[in-house]
Amino acid sequence: MSAAELPSDRQVRVAFAVTALGGLLFTLDLPLLRLSMADQWTMVFVRGLLLFATITAGWMMMRAQGDRTPYVAGLAGIAVAFFSTIGNMSYIGAVAHTDAANVVFLIALTPLIAAAMSRVLLGERVHGYTWAATSAAFLGAAIIASTSIYAGNWAGDGMALLSAFCSASILTIIRATGKKVTTSLALGSLSAALVAVFFFEVSLQQMWNAGALGMPALFWLGLNGLVTMPLATALLARGPRVLPSADVGMFFMLETLLTPVWIWLLFGEVPSARVVLGGTVVIVAVFAHSWWRLMVSQGQN
Repeated sequence: MSAAELPSDRQVRVAFAVTALGGLLFTLDLPLLRLSMADQWTMVFVRGLLLFATITAGWMMMRAQGDRTPYVAGLAGIAVAFFSTIGNMSYIGAVAHTDAANVVFLIALTPLIAAAMSRVLLGERVHGYTWAATSAAFLGAAIIASTSIYAGNWAGDGMALLSAFCSASILTIIRATGKKVTTSLALGSLSAALVAVFFFEVSLQQMWNAGALGMPALFWLGLNGLVTMPLATALLARGPRVLPSADVGMFFMLETLLTPVWIWLLFGEVPSARVVLGGTVVIVAVFAHSWWRLMVSQGQN
C-alpha cells in the first residue's frame, strides 16, 4: 500500500474489532455441531448448504440495493473459491483420518504460513513482534497437541497442513487484492457439502432427531449454518482488506483455546492441564500482539 492508502487509526481499530468478533464466532462452530448430535457427514452436508445459501442470499439482497459486487470477483474470486474448496475438503479429510489435536496443531500454522506468503509474494515487511507472537502461539498449539502428535496419522496430518496452507493462501489473496470474496468462500462450503453427499453416508432423517436440550438437530445446524458461520466468515473475510494477513490469521487461533472451553461448559469435558497451559499461551500471544498493533497504530496517527 502507498502512504495515501494506509488505513487510519479508526479503520485499524474497527478492523481489529470486526476480525476479533469473527474469530470468536468461529469458535462456536464445533460446539453447535456437537449440540445437534447428528453424524459427522450429515453435519458437513447441512452446514455447507446452509452457509452457501445464506451468503448467496445476502449477496442477492445487496445487489438489489445497488451493490455491484460480482458473485465471483475475477481471478481473485476464482482463486479464493479454489483454495476454499480444497481447504474444506482437506479439513474434512483431516478430521476423518487423524486425531483432533493433530488437526488443531497443524491448522495453527496458518498465521506463520500467511506471514511467509506476505513476505515472499507481497513484499510486506513482517515485524519481529509478529514473528514472535505467531511462534508463541505455535508453541501453545504444540503443547495442546503434544499428547497425540506422534500418533503417526500422516495422511490426515498432511491434509490438515494442506488446509492450513489454503487458509493462508486465501488471507494473502484478500490482502493483495482487497477484493470482496465472501461469496467465493461460500462456494467452498457448497463443494464440501457435495463431497459429503456423493462420497460419504448422509442421513437427512437425523435432521429431525432430538439434539441437545430436546431441540431438533436442524435447530442447532441452522443456528450454525444460517447465523454463526456466515457471520463469522463475512467478518473474517473483511479483516485482510485493512490488516496484514498474518495478523488476521492470529484470530483463527482463538479456536485452539475457546473451543475446548465451550465443550467443557456444555458437555462437562474437562480439558487437561496441558490443554489449559497451551491455550493460555495462545490467547496471551493473540491479545498481546493485538495490543501492540493498536499501540503502533496510535503512534502513527
